[in-house]
Amino acid sequence: MAGTKISRWNLSKAGFTAFGLATIFYLITGPNIPAILGFLTSAIILFILNAVYVFYTNKKSGN
Repeated sequence: MAGTKISRWNLSKAGFTAFGLATIFYLITGPNIPAILGFLTSAIILFILNAVYVFYTNKKSGN
């Protein structure tokens, strides 16, 4: 079996997947805009933190 390459962007993918699933859940159970915006905010924060981590490790490995 060939090993799969693990992406460093998995944290961002997980954040936006959680946002998508939470949005679908909240739209089915009843529109709750503040909760949806909260999940979107957390997904954006996860993305920013992960991007900083990826760019920092790229810069660090380049030296």
